[in-house]
Amino acid sequence: MEERYKKIDDISKKLIKEAGLQQPSTDFLTNVMSVVAQKAAKKIYKPLISKMAWVFIGLVVLLVSSVLFIVPLSHVSFFGIFDAIEKVSIHNPFSEVKVSKITIYGLGFLGLFLVQIPFLKRHLNRT
Repeated sequence: MEERYKKIDDISKKLIKEAGLQQPSTDFLTNVMSVVAQKAAKKIYKPLISKMAWVFIGLVVLLVSSVLFIVPLSHVSFFGIFDAIEKVSIHNPFSEVKVSKITIYGLGFLGLFLVQIPFLKRHLNRT
């Protein structure tokens, strides 16, 4: 068994000596760096969420928070339909399952990560 591996080792050493080491040209590094610099210069930074979208998100958050501050929910009957839902008795099969907070956080972050994948893939395919 050792004899077989020794033959393979000897053959490998012989082939490596015959092939020798290849040396790159003297200006190899400068050529590579110039190509990298050209490709980097063509890349234009484009944010994933535009400024207009951030303004819209900010306005929506400001509007919702100001409405909630001005109109307290205890006096408004927007949520009257939820009373009818509470009266319907549907047994929840997962009501007895106990899950730790760390597991919930982990599943939440995993869900957020999986939601981001299609958006990032589409963004990278466009650039």
